[in-house]
Amino acid sequence: LKQKLREEQNKNSVTTAILEGGTLIIWAVDTNFNLISFNQNYFNSFMSGQNQHAIAELVDNDLVESKEKDFWSKKYVEALAGQSLNFEIKINLNGEETWKEVFLNPIYESTGEISGVSGLAYDITEKMNSKLALVESEKMFRNIFQSFQDLYFRCNFQGEILMLSPSVADITDYTESELLGKNITNYYLYKAKTKSLLRKLAKNTRVRNFEVEIVHKNGRIIKCICNVRLIFDDRNRPKFIEGVARDITELKETNEKLLVAKELAEESLKVKEQFLANMSHEIRTPLNGIIGMIHLLDSPTLNKEQQRHVKSLKSSSEILLNILNDLLDISKIEAGKMTIKYHPVDVPELMSKINNLYKEQATAGGISLNVNLDSKVPQFIFSDETKILQIFSNLVSNALKFTPEDGMVEVSLNAKEVNKNGTVLLEGVVADTGIGIEEKEQQQLFDSFTQIDSSSKKAYKGTGLGLHISKQLVELFNGNIEVESTPQVGSVFRFYIESSTTRIRPEEKGEEAKISGMPKILVVDDNDINLDLAAVILKKAGCSVTTCTSGAQSLNMVQNMAFDAILMDIQMPDIDGVMATRNIRSMLTTNTPPILAMTAYSMSGDEDKFLNMGFDDYLAKPIKPDLLIHKLQKWLDKSYKIDTVTTTKTDQTQEDGGSINMAVINKLKEYGGEDTIKLALSEFNSECKQQIKDSEKAFQQKNIKEVLNILHTLKGNAGTLGVEKMAAQAELMETELKKEKYSIFEEEISKLKAFYDSFKTDLKSLFNQN
Repeated sequence: LKQKLREEQNKNSVTTAILEGGTLIIWAVDTNFNLISFNQNYFNSFMSGQNQHAIAELVDNDLVESKEKDFWSKKYVEALAGQSLNFEIKINLNGEETWKEVFLNPIYESTGEISGVSGLAYDITEKMNSKLALVESEKMFRNIFQSFQDLYFRCNFQGEILMLSPSVADITDYTESELLGKNITNYYLYKAKTKSLLRKLAKNTRVRNFEVEIVHKNGRIIKCICNVRLIFDDRNRPKFIEGVARDITELKETNEKLLVAKELAEESLKVKEQFLANMSHEIRTPLNGIIGMIHLLDSPTLNKEQQRHVKSLKSSSEILLNILNDLLDISKIEAGKMTIKYHPVDVPELMSKINNLYKEQATAGGISLNVNLDSKVPQFIFSDETKILQIFSNLVSNALKFTPEDGMVEVSLNAKEVNKNGTVLLEGVVADTGIGIEEKEQQQLFDSFTQIDSSSKKAYKGTGLGLHISKQLVELFNGNIEVESTPQVGSVFRFYIESSTTRIRPEEKGEEAKISGMPKILVVDDNDINLDLAAVILKKAGCSVTTCTSGAQSLNMVQNMAFDAILMDIQMPDIDGVMATRNIRSMLTTNTPPILAMTAYSMSGDEDKFLNMGFDDYLAKPIKPDLLIHKLQKWLDKSYKIDTVTTTKTDQTQEDGGSINMAVINKLKEYGGEDTIKLALSEFNSECKQQIKDSEKAFQQKNIKEVLNILHTLKGNAGTLGVEKMAAQAELMETELKKEKYSIFEEEISKLKAFYDSFKTDLKSLFNQN
């Protein structure tokens, strides 16, 4: 008996350990819902602390709301009827909401009667919080999905549509149910481009900004732009294709209208430019005669009244000439043909010219004119002297015009920043003690054809173009212009332009740059004419020159020889200049010499593009000797000194209408000698004849890329040798073909041939002269 009692006690101990261990909540009630058994977890959860009642006693507790009583009474009744129940319930435990999963089962006696209900519960708060968060997330996703304006789609690799956003109805007029399960290829136009989509997806896993044309329910074509990607399963195998399509029909139509408007504007601009050029010629011819005759009439023997009349005629003719020049400048600026022509500039000489230009006018008006130069400004800069003079002239002439007698006009050029890399930020200032400008009128100052006093009785004459032209010229230098003014006190105009310092003096009589120390230069170009000319110019300037004709050869050269600088052509057949430059930098790392892009790509923005590709600097073809030497000087080690030597001055005039710019030829002669230039022109003549034939053949074969390559090379070669009309025609054809205007080719190639014939005639004459 004792043994049986011990065994029973052991069994009870095991049962108790099981019931009390873990986190399970266990209890039992009789048929009257009275609590007959429970474990410690039950007591801790429901019968201690702030909990004022047990689950079993809920039905008898007057403090519990009737709704909760009804809930538990119903559950116990169902269990006493023989049902096993399982449900989830939220319970407030010690002020915190928790979730429990509850199991209620009937307790059967040996006779089969039900004597009570057993309860078991465990905590599922974390699980329920995650579940509720998921439900909330899905709700939010559904709201976003429902409001999606673009079209979302998902399909399998057989093209079966599996999911669509509700926006499909707004875009295509199809409902989701009409398209789900259908093949996606039935609802877009199949083209060669779309054929490659799957191949691109397989390679890159996503394709961005892919244009496709979707078919509307009524048959209308909808132009869309798509982003498509692959979806992978947990084993990283591609499973679905999903994407988003945006309707860009209206955007495309707007762009097409803009292109038409742009072409119309360009055509109008050409007509306007041609008209102004013709009018300029027609007006200048008699005007030059008038001005010439006025100078002849101006004589000390005239009486005072006659001198006054001649002076009035001279003043009026000069005003008319200035107006004509302003109109032509505006035409060039609007046509994008006004460019900066960089040359070495003697800054003190520049400021002296301004003083000499306006000193007499200021004295005649009783105005004090002071011209100042900041000592920090370098003596020589690389810039466009003519355009800087034009900016200053417009501002100074205005200042003198609006400043009364006994007033003052002060002109200054200051150095705001001088950087170690040789660049300098210049500030030009023109200050006066004139009539000043109202604040509300200052914003209109730089508009074209705008004058502050536009009345018929205005006191100050002019076209209203001077300040507008100054602003445009300053912007060509990537600078800006501003004004400060107080009525009846005066005005201060400031403009800022960037330049660079140089050790090369401006050319005087036959003066050319020489580099001492024999820097080693590598020139890479697949065109023999450009290669030979660049080599001759550099050798004449004092450099040791190595040449090669391909990007691949340049890689071998830099491995075996050290260079102080590399001039790299861009467009080459095997390895282009960009790739060659990257490979050189990879091989030489920190020992890489400066690499300058030397290319016929000379459109706006090309310089920044090539600098971003890894080049240190940019040199546009045609090759200009002065600019080439200046660019090298900027990057060569300071131990290579640049000096100037005097040579015999050459005639740099050019007859109007000639196909060869003799100024360019004579400049090249200074560096390369006459024999070199003759050989280069002869080679160009042979090459050009063949290039024109090759371009026609390539066009007939619809090989537009080859045509563009030929025109690109022809443009650079012609420009370098001063055959400027052919260079301009080749550039025009290259630009138009890039815009896919193929219909112009036959007409434009005929013009190119005509220019070539003119060149051959002039070349023969040039050779006979020599």
